[in-house]
Amino acid sequence: MCRTLLGLVLAATSLFAADVKSDGIRVHYESFGKGKESVVFIHGWTCDLTFWRGQAPVYEKRRTLLVDLPGHGQSDKPDVAYSQERFARAVEAVMRDAGVEHAVLVGHSMGGPVAITFLRLFPAKAKAIVLVDSLVRQAPKDDAERLRQKSQGEAWGKMWREPNYKENASRAIDSMFSDKTTPAMREEIKSKMMAAPQHVLASAFEGIFTMEPIQPGEKYDLPTLSIMVKTPGRVDYEPQLRAVFPNLSYETWEGSGHFLMMESPDRFNKLLEEFLASLH
Repeated sequence: MCRTLLGLVLAATSLFAADVKSDGIRVHYESFGKGKESVVFIHGWTCDLTFWRGQAPVYEKRRTLLVDLPGHGQSDKPDVAYSQERFARAVEAVMRDAGVEHAVLVGHSMGGPVAITFLRLFPAKAKAIVLVDSLVRQAPKDDAERLRQKSQGEAWGKMWREPNYKENASRAIDSMFSDKTTPAMREEIKSKMMAAPQHVLASAFEGIFTMEPIQPGEKYDLPTLSIMVKTPGRVDYEPQLRAVFPNLSYETWEGSGHFLMMESPDRFNKLLEEFLASLH
């Protein structure tokens, strides 16, 4: 372990940055407070831990870990397969390095599948889960649906492998914004996401589609909060999610963009604080 003391002392807790190896890759994280139980923030595709800065009022006063997943942020970015399992193992390695035994996993976008993969690999270490505009793929109902999902994943994967991948990424990122995403926020989000190496961008996205979907009967009876952007195509998502997470609190936010925790930090933080308080 290599730790760099930042020398930043907050009102209720202290922060230090640290690195740990997972699958041979250096993984960067930030640690707040002390204790064996923590909130762990997991960012989305081509993002990094700074996307949670609006949640500082939540994490500065409690035991918290913020992770740069392998290939992202200040973590190393070798040309390897960036699967959900690799990401989940990195989260677990960070927890062990920080002396954390149990966690409330807060996953935005791709961070949701990472959190679910963590549940599959390390079920005893998860206390609760928060899914932030994160879709959980269900197992296909038939061969036609299976082929459709496979074709869709391959098409997206090919798009990120093409020479003009930055144009494709730019359009995809623009579609994630709403009227609540300020110009400054758009510039910050886009510049950070577009800085991801092509091999990371492509492989991490492919990893979402190659992740084993939720199987019939797969269930996790732990407290779960889902905060979703309201869109017409998600009308059936709540009952699908509730079948997997029976202890589910579900909210939809109308008029919000994909980065809702950045657009409306006060509203998001209040809801997260209430959920965390309900666990005690």
